[in-house]
Order: sequence, then C-alpha cells, then structure tokens
Amino acid sequence: MRVHTRDEAARWFTPEYLSPRQRMTPEGFLLCESVPIARTGTLLYAEGEVPVDASYAGEIVIERNADEVFRAETLASFEGKPVTLNHPDDFVTPQNWRQLSVGITQNVRRGEGVEQDLMLADLLITDADAISEVRDGLREVSCGYEADYEQLATGRGRQLNIVGNHVALVARGRCGPRCAIGDSDDMKTKDAAKPKGRRTVWDRIMTAFRANDAEALEEALEEAKAATADEESEEEEEGKEKAKTGDSATLDAIRALSADIKALTKRVGDMEAEKKETEDEDDESEKKETEDDILEAEEATHNPDAAGKTYTGDAAAMSDLRSRAEILVPGITFPTRDAKAKTEDHVCACQRAALGKAMQTEDGKAAVEPFLLGKPLEKLTADQVASAFIGSSELIKARNNAAGARSAISTKDFGRPGDVAAMNARNREFWNGQGRK
Repeated sequence: MRVHTRDEAARWFTPEYLSPRQRMTPEGFLLCESVPIARTGTLLYAEGEVPVDASYAGEIVIERNADEVFRAETLASFEGKPVTLNHPDDFVTPQNWRQLSVGITQNVRRGEGVEQDLMLADLLITDADAISEVRDGLREVSCGYEADYEQLATGRGRQLNIVGNHVALVARGRCGPRCAIGDSDDMKTKDAAKPKGRRTVWDRIMTAFRANDAEALEEALEEAKAATADEESEEEEEGKEKAKTGDSATLDAIRALSADIKALTKRVGDMEAEKKETEDEDDESEKKETEDDILEAEEATHNPDAAGKTYTGDAAAMSDLRSRAEILVPGITFPTRDAKAKTEDHVCACQRAALGKAMQTEDGKAAVEPFLLGKPLEKLTADQVASAFIGSSELIKARNNAAGARSAISTKDFGRPGDVAAMNARNREFWNGQGRK
C-alpha cells in the first residue's frame, strides 16, 4: 500500500499502482496525474467558429500565448471544474452537473522543463463508464471555456480572457495528442514490479527504451556487447562454430536498423536538395520569360467599349479579382483568358460578369446598384466598372462581418463527430439573408 503525495495542497491515498501517472483509490476511482489539458501556440478553427474574419481558404489561426494561458485567473478558473465524457451540448451548470460530470479537475498548474508550454492538472475520474473508457484508450482531453478574441489580420486572431468550464475526455482534441492522459513520466522510470527470475539483456534494453532513459539504455547495450564477446570467446576455445545468442542478434538488429535510418535520412536530404535546386531553376526560368512590369503598367485605352483609364495587374491583382468576385458571387468561375487578349480587357470582362451575376440576387442588386451612377452596366467605362466592382464587394464584405461579429464566444474543442447533413443545415442558417445563396 502506498500514499502518493504531489504537494501539501494535493494529497492522494492510492493503494493500487497502475502506471507512473495512473493510480486507483480504495473506492476504485481513477487518478490521472499531470495531464496536459491545454497548451500555448496556435489553434486552427473553421469559419464561423470564432468571431474573427476567415481567410479565403475558410480557415482561422488563433494564437494562444503564455501570458493568457498561465495567468492566475485562467489557472484558477479550471480548478475544481468537472470532467465530462465528450463535450456536452451546453456548458456545465448547477442544473445539469449531476448528469454531465464524471470526475473533477484539481491541482491546475503550469508545466516545467519540456512541459513549460502546457497547462497540467490532476483528473480524478469517478464514473465507472468513464474509467472503463480511459482504460480502453480514450486518452485525449479537450477544454470547454469562454474567451474573448482579438483580430490581428484576415484569418488570424488572438485569444484573451480564458475562463474554464469543464475538461472533456475525447477521441480527438484540437490541441492534438500532446494534451492526453499519459502512462509514464518524462523522467527516468523504473518497473513497477520486478519480474521473477533473471532478466535478460533484451528486457533491460526494452525497459530503458520505453522509459526514454538514455543512460540505462547505454548501460544495457554495453552489457550486451560484453555478453556477446564472452560467448564468442568460449565458443572459440571449444572449437565450435560461432553462433549468435538471442541478445546479440537483437543488438545486431538494432545496429542494422540505426544504419538503415541514417542511410534513409541521407537519401531524403539529397532528394530535398535536388528538388530545391530544380525549383530554383524553374523560378529563374519563369523570371526570364515573363514580360509583366508593374512599374510600367499599360493603359487600357485601346478598348472602345471600355473608354477610360485602367491598368493591367500582376498575379496579386488577379488574386484580388478572384477574391472580390467570390464575395459578390460565391462559387463563381471565369473562362480561361485567350493568349491574344489584353490583360486589362480580360479583367474588365470578368468584373462585368461578376457584377451582372451579383445583380441576379436581391442582396447583390442592392449592393451593386448604388455604384452604377444610374447607368446600365454595359454602358459603364472600364474605370467605372472597376469602381463599382470594388465598392460593392467591400459593402457586402462589411455587411457579412457585421452580421457575425461577437465580442465573446463559448468555445469547445473537438468532441463528438457531426454528420454532413447537420453541417450543411448550420451553414444554410448562418448565411441565410447575407448575400449568399
């Protein structure tokens, strides 16, 4: 029987030892110690999950720095909060606590050394089903919390004022496998129970390897070398043919595997160097072949239907054309430009096409008409088309952002997987009446 003490503030009586980080209380509750429940760094969210404008790819990267994760208020907010089996539909409250809670979170703290970017806690799992799930492999954890968000740029933001509500046991969390219930310590680990009889060199090698103990692994390998040398010497004296023991064969296998890894690493490095050299040559070739010069832009005065001044663009301008057209008409596609056609003609034609399609919807028409100056779209000059195109896309963008703006949001990481029908229903509900059909 052992009493395990983490510190004076957290004292546990755990007579049943399962692993260095898992123990059982006399009642059969499962104690999981030093569990990483959150981390600093970046987290990836989909559009609409947090109140930050998404990138053109529909993704949002949220920064979570140490000053926010490890501030005293944030750590204290997770202390004593319930453990749940997957994320509940609603946050845990006094009204639903009895139905949702399967354990308690205690001793919340910042990790040390290689774990200094992690928020650690001890989880006492008290529900029989949850204990069985953890023992069967449900190990990743995910926090449910409230937070404020600050937008840094399109598709990028920062998390502030984190306040914890619960810690969920999940199959896959947003923080990844680092935030999971573990079985072993990072420090040198000894076997919980010594096997009966003599332990072989292979036993000692595997024990040191699992514990990530470099010193013990080196000692076991040296012992294997000495054992192999003694056996070979005895065989020579007796005039017998050399034969490898199980331990020496294992050592040879490890050496061979190490050599293979080094050779493979060298091959990968050579391939990457060759690929980079080829890409550099391709880039240089493209630079020689291109004729675009954004410093000496060409005026589009040759087009009689687009009288007015506008300028050709480079790759960035074409990207801006596609992104603004996507705002006006989601999913729009443009025909491939004829090599004989001027770039400015192609840009103007694409802008007219996007404005025309946008005006086929009520929301699009309301956004475009103020910029037409009372003229039909086909009568506008090139510079007037460009002004209407930019102005209407900015108007719709501002309208979309204003409709979804929130200062604080309840955030949950991955929990139960959803189905496609539910995702489509949420998307339709979100975009209804915002200019997207």
